[in-house]
Amino acid sequence: MKKLTLSVVSFLALTGVAHAVQTKLGDVNLKLSGYGTLVGEGIGQSNQSGLDSVVGAIDTSIIGAAWIDSDAEEFGAVVALDIDYASNFNSMLNDAGSNTILNQAWIYFDSPLGRLQVGQQDGAARVLGLRPPSVSGSVRVDNPEVFLLGYPCNSFCSNTAQAPGSIFSPNGMQLRSDIHSSDVWLKVAYYTPRIAGFQLGVSYTPDGSRNLGEFFGGGSNRPNKQSNVFDIALNYIATVGAVDVGASAGYVTGRNEHNDFPGTFTDVRDWGAGLNLGYREWSAGVSYRRTNVAGGGPVLHGAFTSNVIDRNDTDIWSAGVKYETGPWAFGLDYITSREQIPFSTDQTGKGMEAAVGYTFDEHIRFTGGYQRFEFDGPFGSCLTDKGGLGFPPCDTLDANVGFVESKFSF
Repeated sequence: MKKLTLSVVSFLALTGVAHAVQTKLGDVNLKLSGYGTLVGEGIGQSNQSGLDSVVGAIDTSIIGAAWIDSDAEEFGAVVALDIDYASNFNSMLNDAGSNTILNQAWIYFDSPLGRLQVGQQDGAARVLGLRPPSVSGSVRVDNPEVFLLGYPCNSFCSNTAQAPGSIFSPNGMQLRSDIHSSDVWLKVAYYTPRIAGFQLGVSYTPDGSRNLGEFFGGGSNRPNKQSNVFDIALNYIATVGAVDVGASAGYVTGRNEHNDFPGTFTDVRDWGAGLNLGYREWSAGVSYRRTNVAGGGPVLHGAFTSNVIDRNDTDIWSAGVKYETGPWAFGLDYITSREQIPFSTDQTGKGMEAAVGYTFDEHIRFTGGYQRFEFDGPFGSCLTDKGGLGFPPCDTLDANVGFVESKFSF
């Protein structure tokens, strides 16, 4: 079943990385694991003026876990830090534009009846969701941790995702098929034991925030913030004859706390499914997602502003195939998205990747490949060295990317 993996955030500290640093102090087990990925890209964009053509990035994650196990029960805690840097934006950023260093922090209780988790974590729909296989990691075309496209901007620019001059996300579009609209907010999650290949997960986010006071009911009804967010997900992994089979389905729903623009903004809805198959050296998969979060990115809110749009959906399809032989891996991936925009024509985007990877051992892996991105929006333009107030947004752009990626883990 090694070809059929869950989301990269799935029980991240307990699955860990091979040969993580681990010790025991009395009854307490301690483990430290992590990885660092170095990325170099040569980028040729249809609107290149003012941008670097050769860029680099560092994607890092450090995961600490502590737990006490007794018979069939286990109690523990997990903390995951994410510190990244991109040369062409000259700033610390990660996760499609976020600069949040504390990625996850939660406690858990494991028993024969399942697992209970409480804290800052991904929702059940993302944790149990399956995506197509990919040779590359941080720069994969479906929800990359490192995405180095941008557009030229010399005034009113920003390193905030979905803002003028930011990482290229026209009309909020992010090419990702993971069901993530409950974000890494404070929540309670429960996962059943896996029975006959099936596992069910549910999570509840009382307030769309990482603030501990708001988690315990101290939050105010801020305009257009999502609260009372529920995730439900079902995952199936089994071997049928000589074929490994993995399937998943998930749904997220929430409530707009204080909708100050009814008829335009609404409650969040995000759902999708995935299917992966593995046979000998081959693996392939497909996933689909539909969301009313404009462009499929993270949920944003504010007075008279929101990207959770009523009666306007974003559809994303993703597919991939991978072949592995010895230390070598070869893969093809494709993702396409169409976003409905109120009172306007649709925003579209797509990306493809052809890559080859070589694994030296469980600690070191190198990958290289080619990517092609195409975005088309209602303005049909991307003005050179313009951005922010007084200029049309950049929503139409083509890019060719050659990349190398080296990952070191412990």
